Amino acid sequence: MTQGTWTMDEQTSQSMSLPKIIEEFNPAWFAAVMGTAVVPLAVSFLDPTISRPIAAIFIVMSVAMFVAALVPWTLRFFMYPDAIRRDLSHPIAGAFFPTMPIALIIIGLNLLKYPDLFASPATSHAIAWWLWIVGSVGIYVLGFNVLQRVYHSQAVDLTHAGFGWYIPPVSKLLIPVAGFELAVIYPDRFEFAFGLSMISFGVGFFLFMFVAALVYQRYMLESLPASRLAATSFISVAPTAIIAVALFKLMHLFEANPAFGIDPNAVAAFSKLGIIATWGFSLWAFAMALLIVTSHALRSELPYALSWWAFTFPSGALAVATGVTWKVTDFTSVHWFYWFTVVFLLVVGAVVAARTVRAMITRQVFIPAH
Repeated sequence: MTQGTWTMDEQTSQSMSLPKIIEEFNPAWFAAVMGTAVVPLAVSFLDPTISRPIAAIFIVMSVAMFVAALVPWTLRFFMYPDAIRRDLSHPIAGAFFPTMPIALIIIGLNLLKYPDLFASPATSHAIAWWLWIVGSVGIYVLGFNVLQRVYHSQAVDLTHAGFGWYIPPVSKLLIPVAGFELAVIYPDRFEFAFGLSMISFGVGFFLFMFVAALVYQRYMLESLPASRLAATSFISVAPTAIIAVALFKLMHLFEANPAFGIDPNAVAAFSKLGIIATWGFSLWAFAMALLIVTSHALRSELPYALSWWAFTFPSGALAVATGVTWKVTDFTSVHWFYWFTVVFLLVVGAVVAARTVRAMITRQVFIPAH
């Protein structure tokens, strides 16, 4: 039976013991948390009578999934440090370590979006603040760790380049999405929240440009990645979708708290044009990702792998960016496309979740990926 890069029979997968599962625990498991936690944000543009019940369910699910994944993820650092070092140095697996702090920030964003769903707004805002702080620290610590290992590695070449490499830049771009909103909620912390957010926006934007050049060079000049990685092509949708959302937050930040003598109307004009342009690139990336996945499906089997969760968060990011674009343009066509993205996210998420549960029952999903 084949699962990802492995070729093992069913008996081998069933024999995976708990210590072995912890030793081989895939850092990409937090991509499943990301794909679940983004749903409340994606549906937030719907009527509250629809969005709030959906948000409550998916927030609880994402928190439960985060805790469930955090236990083996943490134990692995203490029990199997060599396995951690191996994955951090791996040219593909290493890029997925920042998904853990990314998940923290997305959960924090849910608390900011629905502050009275589970507690008082003040309590939700305070929790979101600390999730943002811890998530931001984790993003930079893991990002530096992974990147310096790649710099020193002699084993990395262009054939390793893939859209999974976008994850470290995307992680930095998420920091201002929450940070700009927190700067409004806590004006006494404006300097820190705004400063870290703008620095992270710059780091994430330019890293995205550098990595995108490498990935597109690989896709143009080398063979396509294996079919088990086809879903990761959806990650290409996320960076510009997140930039669009960050610009939307920046626009509202200057409306609430003008700074540096900059006219809020000027920020709004720049942000609106930027939102439409970056959202447009995400549309193109979404179409390309669909073509890549379809070509794999037509030419050969598209086997389930944990990488299938790459279908979910980028689709959710596109849904949020589409909702934002609808708000700033009021275009009917954008509104209808927003509905399409939400339905697509929910359908794809349900399929991926069902396949993951099935793979967990057979323990195929726990077999080492490399």
